[in-house]
Amino acid sequence: MAKLEAYDRFLAAAQAAGIAVDPVRYPEGTRTAADAAAAVGCDVSQIVKSLVVIGPDGPALALTAGHNRIDLDRLSKVLGGPTAMSDPRSARDATGFTIGGTPPFGHPQPIPTYIDPSLMDHDVVYGAAGTPDSCFPIAPLALKSVTNGEIAPFVEGG
Repeated sequence: MAKLEAYDRFLAAAQAAGIAVDPVRYPEGTRTAADAAAAVGCDVSQIVKSLVVIGPDGPALALTAGHNRIDLDRLSKVLGGPTAMSDPRSARDATGFTIGGTPPFGHPQPIPTYIDPSLMDHDVVYGAAGTPDSCFPIAPLALKSVTNGEIAPFVEGG
């Protein structure tokens, strides 16, 4: 029941934001970027990982391409102070969704969002649709717009 509730909340948030989404449910799951890429049939670099961090001003969302890893030192510079990965409970409190299914938007309160520049290299990317078994396609510029995200250099080696 919780999965369906989260999925429906995401769909309602997309509709409220004026974003047409066409999520797909994958019974084998999309919890990791590799799982999602295999299910969708795309390159792992097209998967949007929605990672919650705790920065100097509270929670922030780092939208990272599936093949990249966050560099917390670089992200700390972007956020203006010490930054750490969120624990699962804090991530759920900030976004309303569980890890592995956190969408890039549709959270109870707006969250400052930062976007891995490599996501902009694609015509379409795929984000979680509220559950660990669902993804939806979105153009990177639409993702930037709906999240009010800032493109920033915060990944390892980037």
